Amino acid sequence: AVSCTLFGAFASQFMALSSQAGVPGLQLIFLMKLTQLLCVLVILPFVRPKLTTEDAPQALTLSATTVTDNLGTVLMFLSFVYVVPGVAFGVIQGAIPVSTACVGFLFLGERLDAIDSGGILCSAAGVVLVAVGMSTAADSSSHPQLTLAIGILLPLAAAFTKGPNNVLMRSLLGVRGVSVVTVVLYVQLAGTPALLAATLLLETPHWAMSARTAGYVIGLGLCDTFSSLSVKLVLGQEKAGVTAALMTLVIPFTILLDSVFQSHVPNLLEAAGVTLVLLGTAAVGARTWWKHRQDSRRTWLLERMNFLTSQPDDVKHAAGL
Repeated sequence: AVSCTLFGAFASQFMALSSQAGVPGLQLIFLMKLTQLLCVLVILPFVRPKLTTEDAPQALTLSATTVTDNLGTVLMFLSFVYVVPGVAFGVIQGAIPVSTACVGFLFLGERLDAIDSGGILCSAAGVVLVAVGMSTAADSSSHPQLTLAIGILLPLAAAFTKGPNNVLMRSLLGVRGVSVVTVVLYVQLAGTPALLAATLLLETPHWAMSARTAGYVIGLGLCDTFSSLSVKLVLGQEKAGVTAALMTLVIPFTILLDSVFQSHVPNLLEAAGVTLVLLGTAAVGARTWWKHRQDSRRTWLLERMNFLTSQPDDVKHAAGL
């Protein structure tokens, strides 16, 4: 989870810097997805995963995952064009656990205990404060209200798309055992040509770039690739709601990078909202660590008891059984 958040923080900065250099947003997302597709095609011969679905429900889930993953990625990275990445992540990562937990409960029957629920609600309250802080900052600046509305709605739309996507991804990877490489391959095979068509129809692409801008674009593609693969590996091991809450660790990394690359310091309300999001994350993270520790100790004890009971009588006597 830590590596995923770190790569995600750098990807958001590269997206903002590339956009500021004049490269259109959809073109950047297309190049990002093209990079991820090429990386998957390179490792495909070495991994050799199963590329076909087992039944109709699995095929339907994979199709829905492809749509929500691509749509959520577009909405999330476009939000970095209108809002500094740290604030955008504050809204996105604070709202994702709410939508993920709700959908996870409805479709997978995943139940969260009181600590997990409290942490997620704390994160949601932080999102509200961040939105109010963004509105206050816009009132004291020259930003038009339309830009403010887009800057709030895009991250929220991304969050409520990423939430169901996390549940679908968890169903494929953690429940049905589909390979991460297979899922990423199908997602990028659908998203890459769709983004190319969108940027050609809706934008004026800038294919000629300076060396610095090209470096930003390459960094964007590589960081997003590592971040995407990492989060899918986490979803294969952990509940969708808990994974989404742990991913809010991206916020402090991004805010730190904002001060370096964007010269932006959050105002008081934004800082308070981000703090609530982080407190919610800390609660969920601590609960997850304790649960995994208890499960590991229980598994070790059961294996130990099974080993001893399978030994001859003299060994049992020596062990005190």
